Amino acid sequence: MRQPHCVKEVTPARRGSLGSALTFLCCLLLASAARPKGPGHNYLNSIRIDGDISLGGLFPVHARGSEGKPCGELKKEKGIHRLEAMLFALDRINNDHELLPNITLGARILDTCSRDTHALEQSLTFVQALIERDGSDVKCPGGGPPVVSKPERVVGVIGASASSVSIMVANILRLFKIPQVSYASTAPELSDNSRYDFFSRVVPPDTYQAQAMLDIVKALGWNYVSTVASEGNYGESGVDAFIQKSREEGERFPPCPPCPPRNL
Repeated sequence: MRQPHCVKEVTPARRGSLGSALTFLCCLLLASAARPKGPGHNYLNSIRIDGDISLGGLFPVHARGSEGKPCGELKKEKGIHRLEAMLFALDRINNDHELLPNITLGARILDTCSRDTHALEQSLTFVQALIERDGSDVKCPGGGPPVVSKPERVVGVIGASASSVSIMVANILRLFKIPQVSYASTAPELSDNSRYDFFSRVVPPDTYQAQAMLDIVKALGWNYVSTVASEGNYGESGVDAFIQKSREEGERFPPCPPCPPRNL
């Protein structure tokens, strides 16, 4: 059963700036750090800011959980700092009356917990407003029609961080033609516009990193290379891109059997 989520709402009348959202974020961090994380612990993983136009946000505020828990420890630099950057950008845009006159940007920001399956479940929040609900089989006690609360509609999603998470979310968002812009996903397969036609990113794919690594190897005259990669699309695809680039340029490195993955 899906656990209930705590949602912080910031209305335009209270916003002025996004200080109240940042205050809530600080309280979220303190509560998460001080509260015991038992089996039934519910993580506070959603922030909602009302506006004329809403943007979705996906950030790894927590690390991947263990022992059946969806979320683990807090991630400051790759999670909290990036979330604050989005709040800061919204604040600057909303306070600039020449950039978007008479329009206020809102947001619905969710925590992916650094897990692709958890992010997929969270991202369903972004498409709820686009799914028609049939209430014809629902009968109210007074005979009137049922009252269905319609969630806000997002015009685009910022995120996610890990390539595996962005790939999982992109497969859902493209069905509803919701644009997605990632700030950190670098997997080469995300460059396939036939599969990820509503996905874009502000960082280059791993192929550029692979080319830079190959240039260093050639410049130093190395003939033996050992790679260490993280498990997942980022690390494994990066090594594959390096091997492919080396073959394209005529470099031949004898393949070595991969070591079994382990936690470092």
